[in-house]
Amino acid sequence: MFAGVIRRPDGALWHNPDFMRLWAAQSLSAIGARFTREGLPIIVALTLDASAMDLALLVALSALPGVVLSPFVGAWIDRTRRRQVLILADLVRAAALATLPIMAWFGTVTIGQVIGVATVVALFSMVFQTADNAYLPTVIERDQLLDSNAKLATTDAFAEVAGPAMAGVTIQLLTAPFAILIDALSYLWSAALLGSIRRKEIPVATGEHAPDLWRETKEGLRFVFGHPILRPLTLCSATLAFFFGFFAPLYILYAVRDLGIEPGILGFVIAFGGISALIGARCAAWAGSHLPSRRLLLGTLLAYGVAVCFIPLAQGPLWLAVALLCIPQLLGDGLFVVFHTNAVALRQKVTPDALRGREGGSLHLLTGGLGLVAALIAGTLAEQIGIRPVLWAAALGILASSLWLLALPDEADG
Repeated sequence: MFAGVIRRPDGALWHNPDFMRLWAAQSLSAIGARFTREGLPIIVALTLDASAMDLALLVALSALPGVVLSPFVGAWIDRTRRRQVLILADLVRAAALATLPIMAWFGTVTIGQVIGVATVVALFSMVFQTADNAYLPTVIERDQLLDSNAKLATTDAFAEVAGPAMAGVTIQLLTAPFAILIDALSYLWSAALLGSIRRKEIPVATGEHAPDLWRETKEGLRFVFGHPILRPLTLCSATLAFFFGFFAPLYILYAVRDLGIEPGILGFVIAFGGISALIGARCAAWAGSHLPSRRLLLGTLLAYGVAVCFIPLAQGPLWLAVALLCIPQLLGDGLFVVFHTNAVALRQKVTPDALRGREGGSLHLLTGGLGLVAALIAGTLAEQIGIRPVLWAAALGILASSLWLLALPDEADG
């Protein structure tokens, strides 16, 4: 299988200063991002007294520019220095987020302003993620892809432990707009660390043709959907994104309003998922090295879908509702980290360097577009039939998304 042999010693990445800087940059911004992820919906749900449809519009409208531009961004990234793109994305996100505490100080926060900030942050987060996936193989060796992705997943899992709990408490003490300032500072720290990376990027070979973003975007889409491994992985990710899009605008509203869970407690509930994710991140590389990729990806995604079903099951007294919400956090998040880490490493392994930006842009076009549509559908349905039935549809859809993985060919394990 693709990760079956790791020729370098396990500690090789610890002695790679450029990877360590990249890792540290992502660690800082990963923790800070939790403040924005929890803070924006709380601003809209509590401070601005928004409805489920308002939250759906927040998710959908903020994602729209990134969805529309993602394939072109991927083509652009394939023709530029990716580290510079990462630094630019960090600086723009920091500036956008810093406007929220300023607006709150003057008492002028509106839902339109929150959507504007969320749009800028979502757009440049897409730019950062696309460039980051393309840049990572530049600072490591090819046989370190799974190990490096597992380390990055470990950081994200740790951020999920510390970030939501810290965010929940900070939001209660300082209010959400001022808590988001921590995320803005984290992006500045990330930009500084990325600026200190010394390894030079090898110029990407772009062929004999002059730059043509339309042509190169179509080349990326043809490559993804013509590849026997990338096609089912992409379709699975797209379907997952659609049903995750049901949760995005409704989860905070469901927990805070329907179940009566305070932001501080909810932060700790979400943090439990980080504990599971941390374990999953530690196991991801081992699992990828000892299990066939198709069996591993299919099994972990099915198990994750079962765990997610406990979210719409949550009801009753506060202690029971909290306990039921903790089950998918403690069981499901780790399984999803194993799935996602191995899926990302597999994508990176089979994609040529000259196409990595376009491959990432094509993926974001589908996942972001379907997530946007799902958010609008979720908001509309929640207003008509309630939040819980919509969450049930999302959980069952996640289970069904695993069926695409049955089409993975045998060479995915080679």
